[in-house]
This record gives sequence, structure tokens and C-alpha cells, in this order.
Amino acid sequence: MTILVTWPQALHMNSQVAAHDDPQFSMWRLSWIAHSLSTDPKHLFDANIFYPEQRTLAYSDATLLEGIVAAPLLWAHAPIVLVYNLLLLGGIAASGIAMFALARRLTGHAGAALVSAMVFTMAPYRLEHFMHLELQWTMWIPLAFLAVHRAFDERSLKWGVLAGVFVWLQVISCVYYGVFLTLLIPIVVAGLAVSDPRRARAALPGLALGAIVAALLILPYMRPYRMNAGTLGARPITEVAQFSAQPIDYWLTPPQNLLRGGTRDSIGNEGRLSPGLLAIALGLAAFAYRPRRFVWIYAAVCAMAVELSFGVNGVVYGWLYEHVNAMRGLRAPARFAILAQCALAVLSGFGVIALQQRLRTVSARGTMFVAAALALLMVEYASSSKRFLRDVASDPPDVYTVIRFTGPGVVTELPMPHIDNMPFQDALYTSWSVYHWHPILNGYSGYYSAGYRKTIALMETFPDDESIARLRELNVRFIVVHRSGYDDDEYNTLRQRMWDRPELVSAGEYRDPMGKAQLFELRQ
Repeated sequence: MTILVTWPQALHMNSQVAAHDDPQFSMWRLSWIAHSLSTDPKHLFDANIFYPEQRTLAYSDATLLEGIVAAPLLWAHAPIVLVYNLLLLGGIAASGIAMFALARRLTGHAGAALVSAMVFTMAPYRLEHFMHLELQWTMWIPLAFLAVHRAFDERSLKWGVLAGVFVWLQVISCVYYGVFLTLLIPIVVAGLAVSDPRRARAALPGLALGAIVAALLILPYMRPYRMNAGTLGARPITEVAQFSAQPIDYWLTPPQNLLRGGTRDSIGNEGRLSPGLLAIALGLAAFAYRPRRFVWIYAAVCAMAVELSFGVNGVVYGWLYEHVNAMRGLRAPARFAILAQCALAVLSGFGVIALQQRLRTVSARGTMFVAAALALLMVEYASSSKRFLRDVASDPPDVYTVIRFTGPGVVTELPMPHIDNMPFQDALYTSWSVYHWHPILNGYSGYYSAGYRKTIALMETFPDDESIARLRELNVRFIVVHRSGYDDDEYNTLRQRMWDRPELVSAGEYRDPMGKAQLFELRQ
């Protein structure tokens, strides 16, 4: 299922990624975590970007769990593109396996669980976020729900604690989904408690212990994020509005979808959220299932997730933004759609059984019904990402080899972005820093510090006295001027002006990942 929904990514595991800045950024995150764990784990969050700022890994989702999984492969010198793609596709596949486990536990039917797994694995949402590694790591969501159910069924402290551990694992895989899961898992707990008070009395102590375990594990991880929030501030509500879903978004599919892709663009960002028409039909059919206890619970989860995905266009999210600090650091409420997709996947499994019961199918015909549902889902979810892939260079460029062996020093890469076109090429500069691991002024994130904005503004007139003074203030030693970022006249003019400055010493022209780059050293 994973190979089909991401086709033809499986053919290019060692050479291509989604044509977007975020895969470059994710490869840097994985590489930085492996580098830091082997050299200076105490300063894991003090990444080498946005120098001299601190805790810069926490400017974005740190993808800590993915980084820990990747580290042994990177230490063994596996190509970073291969490692990234294995984690990307592995996250999708593991999410489907986790959904299969949850749905089979609830329905007791392997065929229905397979339908649920396909709805969760191949959802168009996966294509909408094909470039986001952390947003494919959703396996802990169904596993957390599964642990809650088993805590009730077995009245077990162990499963209550495991539910808390799964929530923690989701947080360190993807902070967004971890926060979202903590908001929605109480709906499942409350639904089970109301529908079976006798079991609730035995299960709730274990779940309370699990909540304590989750808090003890999560709070240290969230500390750098909380500290950054104090200096960077909350996401402006206007920015949140750009990433808030609208009802029409649940009809739209990404352009990679072969059946309905490119119906029209979403009004907001990340707003093509269709779960699939057949999945909706099966979810509605679930209400014919008896008993409806689990159907109502997951229908409530689905409805609340959809409501929250509307962000400022809904009712509940605005209240959460005002009263829950964790929500102020998140800018994309539309991503609640994955929780809706998870709940709908469960409902789809119940829908399959309900339709089988209504059609009074015998065992063989029931198998044929499941096979037909899988085939129809495969047709609806079929996709092609071929024109959305791009090659990634793997050989260390000469310019960074020179920097690496010349000695320590802060690096800045030109051209820098302007205030009105950030991040420009900063994602590339960030990813290229793995070749030397020197601190760099540039950086890629959804957040930009006041210091970096000041640097960008002063560099508009580089190489004048003010911009040179700013680079000296920041202890910059190496300046890399990428020829590909300028037209010929701009490049030649800038290079001549830099040659005319006595404090800027030319160190030669070398190969960079996109052509040629002129390297300068700034005398302090």
C-alpha cells in the first residue's frame, strides 16, 4: 500500500525526494541528531543553524525519534537520501500496521481491519504531506487508542502505562500530532468509561498512571520549545488562519491523486484533506453495525478532529489558542485531519462488517466483498508522484571540503533571503552544512529570530561598512557566494566589490552543489 501511494518513490530510494524544501531540512535534522549524539549530546538542541542563537533545533519539530532511529545507519555511512526515504516510507507502512492492529482488536475481523489499514495508509492526506517526514509518523496514534482499549478490557496497569508511552513516542516523532493526540484521546477514554462504568473503575488508575508517565517523559523534551516561545513569541493568529481548514477542503485531493487530483486549489495552505469518498460511505455504513458503542466513540473523535482542523474558521480551536499554551506554537490546525482520518479508518472497518451483515454474505462471498472494497479503495487512492520528485546530490562539494579542512569559523551563504521572500535558499544552505558542520548564520524554520531578521536587513547592502561590521560582530569567517543565485552581471559585480574590500580575502572558486561558488574569508 505504501509503495503504491508513493509511487514511484520506491524506484528512487537512493537518489530522489519530494520536490520541496522540507525533505532537505529533514535530512539535515536526521544528520544533525546523529552528529550531535556522537559528539556533544548535551547540546543536541543547539544546532548549527541561525548562529549565534541557541536551541535552534527546537525552532521546528526536532523529529527526535526519527533521528535516533536513523543514527546507527548514518554512523555506518548509509547515504542520507536512502535513510530519509526508508524512514518516510517506513513511517507510512508502520502507521498502516498499527491501524490494522487497532481495527482487528475492535472488529475481530481481519478483512475489515485490512480495509481500515488501507484507509489510513493510502489516504490522500499522505500525498498532501509527502514532503513532511514527521507528518507520516502516525503509528503511535492508533497504538495509543489500542492501549486504552486493552487497559479497559484487561483492567491492566501495564496497558494504561503503555498508552502514556505511546503518547510520548508520538510527541517525540511529531510534536503536532502529539499535542493533537493528548487533546483527543480523552474522548475515547470518556466514551469507554460512560459506556462501561464497571470496567472504568478498574482501568482508570492505570490510565492515570499512564498520563503521569507521559507527562514526566514529555515535559523535559518540551523545555527548549517553551524557552523558545518566550523569546520568539506565539504564532500570530493571522498565520494560524492561513493554515486553517474549511469545509470544502474535505472534498479536495492533492494533484498527485490520479482519480480526482487537481480538482481545484485549496483556499488555505495544506488544505486538500479529502479522506476518500468510499471511506466516507463505509464510515456512514458503520452506523448500521450492532452494537454501536465503538462507532459512536470514533464518530465523536472524527467530528471533533474535523472541527479542530477548521482552526479559526471553527469554534473550539480559538478557545484552545487563548487558553492552552502549547497551541500557540502550532500554526497548522488543518493537520488535525489525520486524527479524523484515523477515526474514519476505524469506522470504515465497522462499515465493512455492517454491510456484510446486511448482505447476509457467506464466508467466501464475504471475502470477495472485502477484496472488492480494497480494490475500489486502491483505485480511488491511486497516485503518481513522479513529477513531484527531484534528484539530490550526494558527493561532498569542493567548497565545503575546503571550509571543513581550513579550520573552525562561522559560515554565511549568499545570496541571503530578503525579508519578503524568506526562506529563499536557506533550506539548501542548511542541508549543505552537513558537509562541514560549522555554525552558519543562515537557517530554515517556520520561526525567524529578531537577530536573523536584523542580519538579513543589513546584508541588503553588502559589502558596505554596516554589513561587514555585522558579520564581524557575529564572528563570521567564511562567506560563500553561490553563482547560481545571481545572474551573470550581479555575480560579477558583487564579486568585484568584494575583491575591492581589503578585509575580504578571496580563497578561490570551487564546485558547489549547483555549479560554482566563490569563497571569501573575512579578516577580523
